[in-house]
Amino acid sequence: MNDKDYFSHLYKIASHLNKEHSLRSALRKSLEKTVEILNVETGWIWLTELDNKSVYLAASYNLPPALSNYPERLSGWCYCIKQYLSDEMDQALNISEIACSRLIDISAGTKGLKFHASIPIIIRGEKVGILNLLSKESRQLEEKELTILNTISELVGTAIQRTRLQQSYNANHIEPNAKLGSLMERTFHPQLEGIISSLEGSESSPDKVNEALEKLKELQKHLSLISNETVQYKEPNDPRKEFHYPELPLTKRELEVLSLVRKGLTNGQIGKQLFIAERTVKFHVTAILSKLNAQTRTEAVDISLKRGLLGL
Repeated sequence: MNDKDYFSHLYKIASHLNKEHSLRSALRKSLEKTVEILNVETGWIWLTELDNKSVYLAASYNLPPALSNYPERLSGWCYCIKQYLSDEMDQALNISEIACSRLIDISAGTKGLKFHASIPIIIRGEKVGILNLLSKESRQLEEKELTILNTISELVGTAIQRTRLQQSYNANHIEPNAKLGSLMERTFHPQLEGIISSLEGSESSPDKVNEALEKLKELQKHLSLISNETVQYKEPNDPRKEFHYPELPLTKRELEVLSLVRKGLTNGQIGKQLFIAERTVKFHVTAILSKLNAQTRTEAVDISLKRGLLGL
């Protein structure tokens, strides 16, 4: 890799991190570019929770079926997370140095991936996350490749810190109505769409009417929760008081669907197992993502495990 390519790659990654409004999108695009630069197969990024005692999956790219179809395999601890959180990893570790403990004992769907480089993301002594890059073979990265990985980790870490500072600022300056509007947008609108979908062709299908009524009852319950919380909100002139809305619980059916998503089943397979239409499964998955504020099925499973919604 010559110097021109080196700086070109860094510029592109820095651009993604700066211009993207969504940190998740910026991380994924940067991850994709990093995979391309190192000529490896796939990768993912862990970010630390605020307590710096655990991590969560923030971005992934081109996961093998053994992981994309079984998202629970990307939950919980592994060797590199343990090393990182115990302060035994402070710089990029070569691909030859770590066999991925999440794939090493799996025989199918791995695409032959076994090894990975681990790049800690640390800014001013604060643990921010870990970048993992997967390869089929053990290999030694050149010094310039390790340097670019450490530089990328600094760029990513800076972007993460900037985002967290912005989120902290917004949390103290957004009006209650704005937060309520955001909740409505990501939770109730998908539910209403699902109800409308269920009622289509309802004249010839009484079951669809009953299904829609159940969804309406669920929506009514959630609206009541929000309404009660809004009534309890007082002292709007005190800037120290923040508006909080209650966590929306997953229904029994949604938990059933989520547990099957965790096992890697498709919507069609879930529908057959629960004796419901595939379209109904899709509605439940949409509601689950909305309630957990997750972007993907894998992330929804990860969040639910951290919150104790699903058994281990």
